[in-house]
Amino acid sequence: MFYLLVILGLIFGSFLNVLILRLPNNLSIIYPPSHCLACKKPLMWHHNIPILSYLFLKGNSYCCDKPISIQYPIVELISALLWIWSYYFIPDISTKILFLVLSSLLLVIFFTDLYYFIIPLEINVIMFLSILLYKIYNLKIILGDLLHMLIICFLFLIFIILFSNLIKKNAMGYGDIVLIGVISFWLSWIDTLIIIFFSCIVSLIHWMIIYLKSRKSNIRLPFGSSLSLVTIIYYMIIISYNINMIFNI
Repeated sequence: MFYLLVILGLIFGSFLNVLILRLPNNLSIIYPPSHCLACKKPLMWHHNIPILSYLFLKGNSYCCDKPISIQYPIVELISALLWIWSYYFIPDISTKILFLVLSSLLLVIFFTDLYYFIIPLEINVIMFLSILLYKIYNLKIILGDLLHMLIICFLFLIFIILFSNLIKKNAMGYGDIVLIGVISFWLSWIDTLIIIFFSCIVSLIHWMIIYLKSRKSNIRLPFGSSLSLVTIIYYMIIISYNINMIFNI
């Protein structure tokens, strides 16, 4: 079973790489088929084997010998780890499926916001609908969760508007606010506040690293990337150590 999970995770991770590349550029995820990003030459089927193709090609394109981004094997490996973890730590099949969908899409957001400062709206919509279907299937409370989501989004929007006026520039994109709303619909409002807090710390560390390298103070940060990373790690910790019941109020 372990090896099957690894294979499924790697294959799914390969698809996530397609989403990361194409969604921010408004490209179809179906056509054209996989091709070299440098010379646009179509890839052969054995060049699409997760991890193995990257190792076999030694990190360079077969057609023009251009470097292949390390992102591809990293996303595939993370995807495999998410599949393995969910199998061993989440007993309920519907919760397992929901986690794999949400964590995979959060992984996509991490890279699209990191590279392009874009959080695709369709990703947020799919996440919201997945959570809604999960709650309906498991007869969970929906109206209360929707109210919490709207309140958090509204309060955070007001905060961002006031803070942006104070510093006289946009402090955050609306995609980040929608993402926060989706997270609050999935988890409790306390969970969401904890995630926002640690996301701010991660962003601060990110800012300090960039500042030390560039000595520029006007730095644009992908807060959606911090939110996505912290949400995945936070959820895995509270489930692994069975402490989610403490915050789920």
